[in-house]
Amino acid sequence: MLRKFSAPRVAVWSHDGPRIAASAILLGFMAVAALAEIAIREPGDLGLSLGHCGEDLCVAWVMPAGQAWFDGAHPGMRVITLDGEDARAAVNLHPGRRWMEAGLLSPDGKTSVARVLSGSITGPWARRSLWLTGFVFVLLGAAVLVRRPDVVEARLFGLFAGLTGVAFAVSPASGGPHDPWALVVQFLSLLGLGAILPAFAVALVGNWRRSRRVVQGFWLAGGVLLIGYLASVFIRPVFYGGVRLAFGLYLATGILAALFVLARKALSRRSQENSVRDARLALSGIACGTLPFVCLTLIPQSIAHTSLLPAQVTALFWSVIPMTFAYAILRHQSLGIRRLVHRGMVYGITTAAVLVAMFLLVVAADSMANGFAGGTRSAFISAAILTCGALLFHFLRDGARSLVDRFVYRDEVDSSALLAGMRYDLLGSERAEEVVSAMVKRLRDSLHLESIVLLLGTTGESMRVAASVGPRADQSIAFVRSRLVEPGSEAQGLFDVRWDADMLLVARLETGGETFGFLVVGPKEKGEVFVSEERQLVETVTPILALAVRETTLLAELRDVSGRLTNAQEAERARIARDLHDGPLQKAMFLAGVSEATMRDRDAVARELAVELRELCARLRPAILDDLGLVPALEWLLEKTAQGFAVTPSLTLRGLTEEDRLAPNAELAFFRVTQEAVSNALKHGHATSIHVSLARTTHDVQLSVIDDGGGLAMAGELTGGLGVRGMRERLRQVGGNFAVASNGKIGTVVTASIPHFAHREQ
Repeated sequence: MLRKFSAPRVAVWSHDGPRIAASAILLGFMAVAALAEIAIREPGDLGLSLGHCGEDLCVAWVMPAGQAWFDGAHPGMRVITLDGEDARAAVNLHPGRRWMEAGLLSPDGKTSVARVLSGSITGPWARRSLWLTGFVFVLLGAAVLVRRPDVVEARLFGLFAGLTGVAFAVSPASGGPHDPWALVVQFLSLLGLGAILPAFAVALVGNWRRSRRVVQGFWLAGGVLLIGYLASVFIRPVFYGGVRLAFGLYLATGILAALFVLARKALSRRSQENSVRDARLALSGIACGTLPFVCLTLIPQSIAHTSLLPAQVTALFWSVIPMTFAYAILRHQSLGIRRLVHRGMVYGITTAAVLVAMFLLVVAADSMANGFAGGTRSAFISAAILTCGALLFHFLRDGARSLVDRFVYRDEVDSSALLAGMRYDLLGSERAEEVVSAMVKRLRDSLHLESIVLLLGTTGESMRVAASVGPRADQSIAFVRSRLVEPGSEAQGLFDVRWDADMLLVARLETGGETFGFLVVGPKEKGEVFVSEERQLVETVTPILALAVRETTLLAELRDVSGRLTNAQEAERARIARDLHDGPLQKAMFLAGVSEATMRDRDAVARELAVELRELCARLRPAILDDLGLVPALEWLLEKTAQGFAVTPSLTLRGLTEEDRLAPNAELAFFRVTQEAVSNALKHGHATSIHVSLARTTHDVQLSVIDDGGGLAMAGELTGGLGVRGMRERLRQVGGNFAVASNGKIGTVVTASIPHFAHREQ
């Protein structure tokens, strides 16, 4: 073809996800293979362009390694004939024609003919075998990349497999009638292949960090070679002779370097390690796949411009390489991959097949419709057919996936049975642990999971395992616990966490907009992926499970508080009985039974009896609280505390006076909270100073009790009394809030607040 060649634009590829990467590799290989097929079937391209040199036509540019290049065409040579006709007359008559033959005249007066073969020199069977080999490379490379996109070895292997597949796809076009793009793509793919293969071998044996600079130096040499090739394409085609030789040596060096790295690892004395076995398998695969191509085709072509065996024959041995790697991955779980091809990849292949079928169907329908319409409104017909094809594609894709699920996997989840079983678990037991464990186990059996874990708490200190089922539950807990509390893990709803080659689903347990735990689902058995229906089921079950956990936990807490209240009530009755027996009862018996006592003794005992009975009543419910209000009652409590203990109490009022009254239930709640907080500060914190503050704000009344003790005031909860739970329950009954802050060393702060609407001051 006698036209100016324009170099293709190279786009920078970035990884946005394993499925996108795999799809891009597969679709890229299919696109290049389709273009190669078109290039073979179309008329040949000489790979040069013409220019005027005076009144004659001259060769202005020659595609390196093109058909005219191998026939001896060089820039500056005069063009005498085109397809047997006079060159100037032929160009004037047919300016856009693809020429098959050009008669050339060199500066020294020698004539030569540059021609392209009229048919393909590569047979159909050879093309199909090469494309099939390339497809095997691309498919396995995409599989590894999907399974472990986070591992350097997987990314390098995916790039290596993709470049190899592209090289095989364009090799039939570059071996026969071709377009210049085929030679450029083949050169770039083989150059990248020579650069990636040693890096992959280094990463596979675990020496990536130590050998990174050496690999980067090898890549730099490949960049220099690429610049030389681009210079031969656009500036001086004569450079290509040296570039071709350097290219052959570079590719051979890359292959030999990879073989050396793998051989060094394979000869290691640690023969029982999987990495050594993987290196030996990879070494044998690369040797069997590449040595025939390098020794029988590449090196002879680079030196003598001929080959002992054609590339389409020696290239067939390359299919041994991806098969060897696939065997190593499946046998030794190399790169942490337990199953290479999973349902997600099967879905991707099915979708690609449906897409190709729909493309062919749309093209056929468009040809038939335009043929019947006679060319009228062809654009509207094509647009309508394309729209219908796009809509039909979605239905066919879903149908193909349903067939795969039905005939290949047969593991549909009966969501109605699962929900009915979880309802039975919820009603079948009153213990929170049993209910949660039963529901989690049922979900695990339905989704065929290797692990499912329910974690309560959102911080590293408070997070605990409420339920765990599956053989890999302990590993899952160890892996995911730190990742749920680290910064940047605030993803909402259902989100994915990659665990080596597996995927975990993490759902937040929420009630009332508050997160109180996590449900970690997965991995699935045999390393399978979660399909959309399973993800929807997890999203549906998670709120139910969260509500069940919350309700059963609240019931358990309620039963615990009820038991504590009963024990506290019995303990209080026993204490009152002891106080009555040891004090007032003895004095009453003295007054009733001792007749010889003097009147003076009787009066003293009677006064002591009255005082003890008054103190006993005050402890049960101080009359000052009902008669005078909360502030005088707090002053009385602190005064009694100062008299009985070596402590300095104080009371601060803000926005309140001694005459202000609150609702009786609010005053009683504040008094009991203060009483319990002061008691804990003295008994467990050993405080020497207690400060009580009561303040009225715009929205509520706030109480705070601050001590300077040992920070152990919260230990009152562990003594068998109501403690912190009792105080929180009192505030909850009147619509208030309660909090305790203590670092466990110095001081404790107890705060309580009751909104105005809850107590409605009197």
